[in-house]
Amino acid sequence: MALTDNIKKHAWKPLALVVFVWLMYQLWFDETGVFANFALGDKIETQQELNQAAKARNQVLEEEIWAIKSGMDSIEAKARKELGMIKEGETFFIVVDPEVKDE
Repeated sequence: MALTDNIKKHAWKPLALVVFVWLMYQLWFDETGVFANFALGDKIETQQELNQAAKARNQVLEEEIWAIKSGMDSIEAKARKELGMIKEGETFFIVVDPEVKDE
């Protein structure tokens, strides 16, 4: 009778150990666990950096749009720079480096 009382007294311990191990696994390694949260934090930081870069690019584009809408000077400057356009009466010069002859 002492043996059965002893078994009944300690029968909960293996079950408690299994539950404890299962909870620890969920805490550390599950998709919502500690390691997953660290990885998600890194992804959030990376995305925030990408968002900042996109905001800066969008700001530049907004300023360019505003400049184009505000007057002809910006349109003229853009045409001169990107399309190589010149005004009437201007003389256009192309400066070419002399060719280097192989010896």
